[in-house]
Amino acid sequence: MDGTEGTNIIEKAIAYFTDLGVSRGLAIAYLIVSALLVVMAIVALIMWIRVAVVYFSTNKTQSSSGKNCMQIAREALDKEGLSHIKVKRASLLRGWILGNCYSITKKTVFLRGSIAGKNSLTAIGVALQKVGIAKLCESGDAKARTRNVFQIVGLFGPILFIPIMLIGMIIDLLVFEALGTFSFISIALGLFVVLAGFLTTLLNIPVEKKANKMAMEMLDTCGLFEDEEKAQIKRVLDTYIVAYICDFIVSVLRVVQLVLEIVMSNQISSHNS
Repeated sequence: MDGTEGTNIIEKAIAYFTDLGVSRGLAIAYLIVSALLVVMAIVALIMWIRVAVVYFSTNKTQSSSGKNCMQIAREALDKEGLSHIKVKRASLLRGWILGNCYSITKKTVFLRGSIAGKNSLTAIGVALQKVGIAKLCESGDAKARTRNVFQIVGLFGPILFIPIMLIGMIIDLLVFEALGTFSFISIALGLFVVLAGFLTTLLNIPVEKKANKMAMEMLDTCGLFEDEEKAQIKRVLDTYIVAYICDFIVSVLRVVQLVLEIVMSNQISSHNS
């Protein structure tokens, strides 16, 4: 496809929106944001594939500590004055939805079955990182606690927005034969879950970076690991941060796109009235 064909496609897309009553500037802005969103979503997917590759490759490398990740995590928690925090293997459902995590309500560090009880560098690095998260939450760190509370909504927010909005519109059409109160309520609720997802992604970066630093400090303190092992563990933890940054950019673009869609909807409604 040459430049002329590409320009024609873009002009047709702009014309589609302007015919509906959307201003040309707004249509162009929406198309640019949508294109950037697609690109960044692909980049984010690639980064998460990279996370998986690093995670599983390093999970095959055994540490020289002679202890498994749950023992290391238990000792680290005790040293940090968190003896009341438990370390458990996550259930299949919890592991699939939340992965390796710390639960404020259950006061437990949960580790996926793929690393729980293992002596691998991945297992030890991730376990200590979750100990760091536990310490942040238990010490009253506002960002860590807020991220933890909104985590579930953050995971499903982007997925739930459209279904929630459609349910409200369907109720309005069935009951009142017109869009009205339920539509606005559903849109507001949809916006809440999307913004909650954005907030979770926003907080992921500083919270995870702080927990990563704490995990590396715990590795130094226990004195059981060689420099090369610590470097590999740091690589695992740093790879996650890059993926979180990509997720954050995707979330920002999605919120901007959502705002543009609302403005466009108002313009289309005014045009048709």
